[in-house]
Amino acid sequence: MHKLTLRQRIYFGVGKFGTAIFMQVVTIATVYIYGSAFQLDYTLNAIGNAVGKIFIAFSGFIFGYISDILKNPKFGRRKFFVWTGAPILAVSFVMLFIPHFFIPLDKEILVFVWLLVWYALFNLFYGYLTTPYQAWMPEVTTEDDRVGMSAIQNTTNLFATIGGLAFAFIFSGLLDEKIEEVGPSAILGDLGIVLLVAVLIFAVIEVLAFLPVLLKVKEEPVERKERDILREFKVVLKNKNYVLWFITQGIYSMGLTILTALTFDLIGFLGLTGMMDFAIFAVAMFGTTMLSFIFWERMSKRIGKRVGLLISYGCLILILPLTLVLGKIPVIPNNVETWIFGLLLGFGLSTTYLFPNAIIGDLADEDERITKESRAGMYTGFNSIPLNIFQATAYLLVPFIYNPEPGATYWGLKWLGPMVALFFLLSIPTIIIGNYDPFFDIIKTSAKVKTENNLEKG
Repeated sequence: MHKLTLRQRIYFGVGKFGTAIFMQVVTIATVYIYGSAFQLDYTLNAIGNAVGKIFIAFSGFIFGYISDILKNPKFGRRKFFVWTGAPILAVSFVMLFIPHFFIPLDKEILVFVWLLVWYALFNLFYGYLTTPYQAWMPEVTTEDDRVGMSAIQNTTNLFATIGGLAFAFIFSGLLDEKIEEVGPSAILGDLGIVLLVAVLIFAVIEVLAFLPVLLKVKEEPVERKERDILREFKVVLKNKNYVLWFITQGIYSMGLTILTALTFDLIGFLGLTGMMDFAIFAVAMFGTTMLSFIFWERMSKRIGKRVGLLISYGCLILILPLTLVLGKIPVIPNNVETWIFGLLLGFGLSTTYLFPNAIIGDLADEDERITKESRAGMYTGFNSIPLNIFQATAYLLVPFIYNPEPGATYWGLKWLGPMVALFFLLSIPTIIIGNYDPFFDIIKTSAKVKTENNLEKG
């Protein structure tokens, strides 16, 4: 039985549409734009991005915990952070991308400080907003529809990703052309206005996307008890499956972070040239990912999320090393090879988007049923500490893999696939020994009963 109507589930699923655009643009474009448009050294660029990840690590935990212990304020324990966090996050996102209106770009230390301050604030309020929101999910879903809710969220995230990628690809293309034409001052002209308008539009979308769920989904009051944060730590960290999961997610996210940060450089190295090639690659990869969501949403009820992870990560371990041979396969054109690579990559990466929220939700729900205490915020928030520390470390590795300085070699891009595949391989042991489907028998039985009822009706 669903706790929410279909319309309410859609409202909840699309709530993070704007924040997903934010994170996609920030993850893919920040390193590139600060390096190319704002002329920031890649090492300083990597440090600024790594520091931001540390902020989101602890803000997610702190505000997730606070949202657990609030005693039902007027706007709700979880809703309070959405009402207040959405506009502040929007401001920090806009400011991150418009230093050219406030500081001289030839003063590298000022550009670095601007990146440090606004990227840290962006990540601080991203954790402030999204962790309580995601902690709300186990409270408005059941074990039977949690993967389905996660599928709605991740389908929304994919559309947001496509929007963020479209902006990143188009703007990077315009930026490259303008830099070749007028040099490093390109961002100070009309292109700087284009960037401002784009980030303002994204900011408005982010705030508006949360309004339907805030206005139409009721947050049920919960009886609160006084809690000791150290006790909460101990309870969560005694959950073996939870610890195994954040280790798993942390390991593979290092590879995923490096891959994402170097996406533009990699596909250019693999032979894609121009907007059309890039667009076809994006459609191939994310189209496959969306179709895979439908497949995994159904298949996970039959085989469980753990087996699904093993299958998809196994595919990635086989697919990613193809960067060593792409462009050298006879008969097939380079761009076609890379498009096929994108198709295969989309299937493998689909579970990295689809399953994490559902796994955390299930583990938090299981804990609440056992202890009779809700700590979904703690489960969602604490997970962000190790996860973002792993990701911060990954950002620091990026300049060592590829740094587009004069005389740079491309060995790092050639070997990027095998390096990323290694991180997914290292995550396999903790996937095998963990139980990430505490309600698998219930879900499987429910699916079987539904099938039998449908056959009887037929």
